[in-house]
Formats: sequence, C-alpha cells, structure tokens
Amino acid sequence: MIPRLAVLPALVALLLAALPVRAGGFDQGMARWVAALETRLVALEEELPGAPPATRIARGPVLKPGMIDTRVFELTRRLVELGYLEPGSERDVLDDLVTAAVVTFQAERGLNADGKVGGATLAALNLTPAEEVASIRETLSRIAEFGASAPATLVLVNLPAQDLTLVRDGEIILAMDTVVGSPSRPTPLLTDTITHVVVNPTWTVPPTVLKQDKLPSLRRTGSPGIDHATVWLDGEPVDPAAVDWTGVSHWRVRIVQSAGDHNALGRFRFNLTNGDHIYLHGTNAPRVFDRDRRAVSSGCVRLADPEALADDLLRSAGFTPERIASLVSTGETRWLRLAEPMPVRFVYWPAVLRNDRVVVLPDIYGIVPPPEMVAATN
Repeated sequence: MIPRLAVLPALVALLLAALPVRAGGFDQGMARWVAALETRLVALEEELPGAPPATRIARGPVLKPGMIDTRVFELTRRLVELGYLEPGSERDVLDDLVTAAVVTFQAERGLNADGKVGGATLAALNLTPAEEVASIRETLSRIAEFGASAPATLVLVNLPAQDLTLVRDGEIILAMDTVVGSPSRPTPLLTDTITHVVVNPTWTVPPTVLKQDKLPSLRRTGSPGIDHATVWLDGEPVDPAAVDWTGVSHWRVRIVQSAGDHNALGRFRFNLTNGDHIYLHGTNAPRVFDRDRRAVSSGCVRLADPEALADDLLRSAGFTPERIASLVSTGETRWLRLAEPMPVRFVYWPAVLRNDRVVVLPDIYGIVPPPEMVAATN
C-alpha cells in the first residue's frame, strides 16, 4: 500500500516543485503543489465508489473546430466532467466555446494548443479517475522519497513533464522545455552532477545508437546518415562507402560528428559523471519542441535554451554571457569546468500543478502501477 502522507506538512519544506507556477519561492510553490495533489487525491477517493464511469471519447478522425459530429457530444460531456465546461454545455458541434475549452485543456498538459482533438489530446481526455489516482499516489510517494535528500541548489528534470528547472538556494532561476528519451530508450532516473560545459561540442555516436541505428545504415547504404561525420574502423578513419560492413561488429566502429550548427548536440553539452553516456545538450533541430510529446531522444536530454543554462552555470567560473558567445563564434571545441559541480536529479512525477489545477501527464515509461494494482494494495 502507498501510504497517505500524514507527515505532509513536515515534508513540504523539503520538496521541490516539478513545474513551478512562477519564478522564485520554490518551497512556497511546492507547498501549494503538494497540497493540491493531496486535496485532489482525497476528493477522487471519495468520489470513486459508486461514481458513474468517466465518459470515453471514441476513436476516429481528428475533431476540428467547426465540425459537427456525435463524438463532439462525448467530447463536451467529458469536458464538463473535467471542469472545463459548465454543466449543460453538451453539444455536437465543436464551436468557439468548446474550442476554447479544448485549447485550455491542451495548454495545461503541454499539448499543441490548437483546439483539435487528435491522438495525444484524445488519450489525455480519456484518462480515467482511477488512473489519475494511481498517478497522484505515485507522484506523492516519489516526491516524499526525493525530499529527504533534496539540495537547495540543483538542476531538476521531470521526465513526464519534459521540462527542466534550475534552482539556486530555493529560488527558481530558470525553466525550459526538454526532449527526453523515447519509451524504447528511456532516460534513466539519475542522481548526478554537471562538471563541465562543452562549447561547440563534437558528437561521438553512443553505443546504443551506433549498434541499433548507424551500423545498420552503414550496411544498407555505405553511409552513417550524419552530416560532417568521420567514420573510424579499428582506430583508423575510413571512407565508409569503400568498406564492406557486413561482418563488422559495432565495437570496432566509432563515428564522430564535427562541431558546428549541423551538430546533433547544438552548441552546448553539459557533461554528467554517469557511465551510461547520458548528458544534457542543445540540438540542431529546434522544431522538435513544437511537438505535443517530446519523448523521442535516445536517452539524453535536449534543452530548448541551452545557452541560458550555460550562462548561469558558468557565471561563477568567471564567464560572462558575452565571453561565452565569443567562444561559440570561434567554432572551436572548449571544455569549461564549473567552479562547483551542479547537482542534477532526473525525477518521474507525472502529476503536476498548472493554473492551480492538478494535471496528470502521460505515463511515458509505464512506471505508474495500474489502477487495479493500487486498489488491491489498499
């Protein structure tokens, strides 16, 4: 059984917000967030016994503003149940009122707020109260465990929320969107530190990507499919098109992409100490941040604004933003050591607080126990 947090008030001061409402006041924001989760959990547990099942919206074509469809009636009934429309607002036309409610629902869940009900929005709408209970309980349990050792200064990455928060001495300094590992290559839950910022990094293809993606590409086409890359075989650079890759093992191959705007890591890499080749970095494909769901990497965490993080982390080492920009402009790879290593935590908190509303995000890695398992332990 996941215990109710009877000691919640004592824990609140130790906990960190997964998605703060505003800059500053990290502990205060956390207090509001955890209290909202607890309140929502109590309400759901009181409502669940004997409550009618939540409306399920049938699968089908994307519902778009202006459409008239019987599924829109299901949509509006579900939006009423969730509190985004007033009771009695059910209808079969996706008019301006319904579109506005859908946009609000999408924005609070980090979805593309276009008023269209496609696959990602439909899945979020069809989340059941029992599934919400399971996610809230899992989040509270994980936060309680985390709070016992949470430092006052750290970089916090919440994987289900696909976001990063930089906290210094209990104050929120910076927040940004991230890209995290795909369900087939999940980002691990790490407790680590950032030791260096690499400006104009090269990219050495990591073992998993090399074995599963790039070596098959070499065998099919004679090319790794990476711009400005050097392919090494047994420690020597080779022309990949001139090699028969059929019997070559991945451990004999190394692929290195040169620094520049073409580089997959962008202009900044933030080195961690783990042995899994997991780190934070920029990207040469910023359009990925326009996606509803950004769990698409091979395990590392891509940042929407890596320059802002670099500026803050390197300030205490004497690097001004102007100096960092100058180093970037040279195109040369530079390893810059932080004055003090920055603690980093990758956490898994799928229930967050947005616009004073508890929002349960997709369980991208299938970590949350199924509702029936939670019910069986109570």
